[in-house]
Amino acid sequence: MRKLVGSCLCQKVQIEVPDDFEYMGNCHCSECRKFTGSDYSSVGGLSSENFSFKAGEEFVSVFPKSEDTELAFCSSCGSSLYSRKLKTGKHNIRLGILDDIPTHKPSFHIFTVSKAPWNEITDGLKQFKKGPVKS
Repeated sequence: MRKLVGSCLCQKVQIEVPDDFEYMGNCHCSECRKFTGSDYSSVGGLSSENFSFKAGEEFVSVFPKSEDTELAFCSSCGSSLYSRKLKTGKHNIRLGILDDIPTHKPSFHIFTVSKAPWNEITDGLKQFKKGPVKS
């Protein structure tokens, strides 16, 4: 399996994940906008077992957003790195930190009901007002 490398702006934190995300999408919730400082957050989700640090784990700071979610960022440069879903055992990697190009790309938008008012979604991807419906 091909591996993807990612890093923060200052390069102190480096991660490695397989090029096999379970999902890739764009979250438009107000919390993701705050955490990333952008209109929305593009993420790739995978099992936490498939996430590893190549370097700089000691530079990662964690903010406990809720009992289910931790947000991780570089304590040196402030780059938003990932969120860790504690109940489901998933890491949502911020796609912008990837140094390599993943095979797939985002296929949906979630929490569009709270998207930034200036952002018009025109790419034709599936949209969910909140999270995707669990089947």
